[in-house]
Amino acid sequence: MKFTTALFVVLAFFASCGQNSEKKNSTKEKTKVGQQVNENENEYRLRTGTGKEFIVKTHSTSASLNDITIVPKGFDEVNEPINIKDADPVTNVFTADVNGDGFDELYIITTSAGSGSYGTIYAFSSNKDKSVTPVYVKELPEKEQEKVFKGYMGHDSVYVSGNRLYCKYPVYKDGDANCCPSGGTKVIEYVLRPGEASWILEVKNN
Repeated sequence: MKFTTALFVVLAFFASCGQNSEKKNSTKEKTKVGQQVNENENEYRLRTGTGKEFIVKTHSTSASLNDITIVPKGFDEVNEPINIKDADPVTNVFTADVNGDGFDELYIITTSAGSGSYGTIYAFSSNKDKSVTPVYVKELPEKEQEKVFKGYMGHDSVYVSGNRLYCKYPVYKDGDANCCPSGGTKVIEYVLRPGEASWILEVKNN
């Protein structure tokens, strides 16, 4: 499992979906809303439950990498764009109030090119609609990663149900080909909690 530990979230995994951006949350895995700007660009517009807006723009820099720009709209104090360089292709964009504070966060899911299709989550908190800041994803110790994500080889999806964030992926047993996982599926829940300097996204203790 791949993890991104920069201040843009994240986690290693997750593949796609599609949502109506006018809805506050989605109970479906398909939550992506996109509009083709030109052959190298896409634009996603999402409105939060409190009427703020996120505009997410992607620009392809190569066959497998993208630059991402997040433009907050209508926030009380700070609306400065946030840039992410050399990210994998965006496969899902949605908002959800995972921490239950009444203000939606923004979640951007990217998925690596190739047969593995490993994903990464970039998440941003609303800070009570005053400003937008990156969420930090707590990385599990290596031994705990091997236990929690046993059988993980990508091909995952991230979705929100009842304001809770989940990752679902096919479980691979020893000897399984990439095309043919034989261990069923596993679902992991994440929680968003306050940290000293930012919100932290981590695997929920079972």
